[in-house]
Formats: sequence, C-alpha cells, structure tokens
Amino acid sequence: MNERRRWTAAIFLFTIGDALALQVRGAIIPSLREEFAVSEALLGLVAPAGTAGFIVAILLVGTAAGRLNVRRTVLLALGAAAVAFLVMGAAPIYPLFLGFLLVQGGADGVVRGLDRPILSHLFPGQRGRIFNVYALVWATGAAAAPIFVNAVLGVANWRWVFYLLALVFIPAGFLLTRAERPSIEGNERSISKETFLDLLRDPPVTGMALALVVSGSIEGTFFTWLPTYAGQFVTDAQANLLLSGFLATYIPGRAVYSVVVQRVDSLWLVAALSLLTAPALYVVVTTTSTTVLVAAVLFSGATVSGLFPTISAFGVDTHPTYSGPVNAIATGASYLGLSATPALVGVLATLYDLKTALSLLPVLAVTFAVIAVLLRVRIGAPDTTAA
Repeated sequence: MNERRRWTAAIFLFTIGDALALQVRGAIIPSLREEFAVSEALLGLVAPAGTAGFIVAILLVGTAAGRLNVRRTVLLALGAAAVAFLVMGAAPIYPLFLGFLLVQGGADGVVRGLDRPILSHLFPGQRGRIFNVYALVWATGAAAAPIFVNAVLGVANWRWVFYLLALVFIPAGFLLTRAERPSIEGNERSISKETFLDLLRDPPVTGMALALVVSGSIEGTFFTWLPTYAGQFVTDAQANLLLSGFLATYIPGRAVYSVVVQRVDSLWLVAALSLLTAPALYVVVTTTSTTVLVAAVLFSGATVSGLFPTISAFGVDTHPTYSGPVNAIATGASYLGLSATPALVGVLATLYDLKTALSLLPVLAVTFAVIAVLLRVRIGAPDTTAA
C-alpha cells in the first residue's frame, strides 16, 4: 500500500468512527433522560458539549496545520478520544458525562482539523470530488450509528455504547503507526493571526462560513431531535431507524453530488438543493401521517447531504495553500450550527413543544439558499482553472 492510499484509508476509517461517535448522541437521548432524570433543556446540552471542544480544537489545529507533526498529533488525539469514551460510559452523574463528551469532541476536532487538509494535498485537482467521497464515507458510519445503538440496547444498557466506541479508532491508529509523514507538512503554508483574520473577511470564506452555520443547524437539529420527535409517531427503536434512514440517504446523495459537482457551479447546486429541502422540512414539522413523515425525512436527507461537502470544497478551492485554516473555518462553522441550534430547540421545546421548536427548519433552508445566491452574485463567475 503506497502512502497516499495508506493515509486515505486511515482518514476514512477515522471518519467512520467519528460519524458513529457523533450520531449515537441523538439515539441515546431517551436513555440519558431516563438514567439522569433531566429536562429537554438539559438534554439539549449534549450537542454543544460535544462540539464546543471540537470547534476550539479544529480552529487551533487547522491554523497550525503547516507546523505540526501530523502523524504524532493524530495518534495522540485518537488515544485521548478512546479514554474519553470509557469515562463517558462509566459516568455516574450527568455533568461528568458532559465534561468528557467535551474532551472527546476536542480530540475528534484535532483529527478533523487535519484530515481534509491532508486529502486536499493528496488530491489537489479533485477537491470537490474527494470531499464528497469523504462525506459519503462519513454518512456510512453515521447511518450505522442508530442501528448500532439499537443493537447494543437490545442486549445491554446505554453505557456499553461508549465502551464499544472506545475501540472504533484502533484500525485507523494501526495504519498510522506504519505511515510516513504526509505531504501537508511540506505544502501547507503557515498562517499568521493577521492572515487568518483576512481569510475570515474574504467574501468567499465569509459566505461559506455563514452558509455552513445554517446547514449545520439543520443537520444538528435532525441528528439530536429526530429520534425524540419521531417517537411521537413510532417506537423509540423505530425512531432510531428513521434517523438511520435519514443518514443512509446521504450515501447515494453524496455519490451523485461527487459527480455532479464536477460539471455544474457548486454555489448554484447548493442553492437548488436547499430550496428543494425547505418544503420537505415544512412537511416534516406539519404532517400527522407517519408515512408522509418518513418520506419527507428521507427526501430531506438526500438534499441536505450535498450542502456541507460541496460548499466547503468551494471555500478550499479559493485558498488551496491555506486548506488547513479554511477547513477549520468550514468545519467549525458547521459544528457551531450543529451545536447551538439543537440547544436552542431544546429550550424552545421546554417552553412550548418540540413540534413548534422544529418549525425553525424550513426557515433555515431558505436562509441557506439566500446566502448561496448572494455569494455567487457577489464574487461573480467561478474560476474553473484553479487546482
């Protein structure tokens, strides 16, 4: 196995584990509510606790990507994540569980701050395609997560979910123990604080970040609250399977978009996808039919799946020698939405009800489309010659 394949395989194996770790959170919320006897508002803290450390870590590591010993940094982060999973499984109180969820999110953020920049340098002429393939691999792990939770809960309690998750990064770690240092260490430019702030103010990067906060808000709300909301229509186990179905639609969706993005302008593509998503989300929060709910959820997954990888690849293409910082901004923005909005939904659900709180979703989809269109109008026609 050559080094490009070794690093790509290790990144994809980590990505599957990372997706599992993220998506089990929504599926075990009913178990956490029963174990720790906490309200929806406190359960809503699962999302921000898991992503606060992630965002800080990915920003710090992403901006330092050109100066780090990447292989050693990734291996240390994988070890820290494994320890955090073990403590979360054994946690006797909810605050301790949240605290080590913060640690686990930070460890994952270290790796996520480096994985797509590594791929960016391994596949410099195919970023749109490889980022969609990467996202497809993530979707595979994510779709398996609720099924994994159902399987564990069928034979043991929720704590075994985290004990088993402590093992998921071992294959990636094994590959990296045999890998050489990747090309990012020689090709990625170091970045100063002033240059990083200039990047944030650059219209393509600013627009990308705003759009990803919004798309992250949509995804995070589904990831966290869909099993609970769907539990009003079906059993808890069936609700977890619906979340798996939502995530499973990411797989064919991202396979299609990895090809389509090579042929059409990425901003028009994501604007169209978000406009298709809006009415489906409206149906999700208004229907009283289980069949219609399932159809609308699955359609939403297929369209939402193309937003993050496509527009983040657009951002990296505008500054390819700063792929680490731009990736950090993109992923941090997405996870900001992914963490903050589910917490807001939890507060609104406590004050009103969950259905009312989820009415934010179609508004968010329209907002994403507006940002994408304004961004395309602002920066003009795309440069199709950039590598």
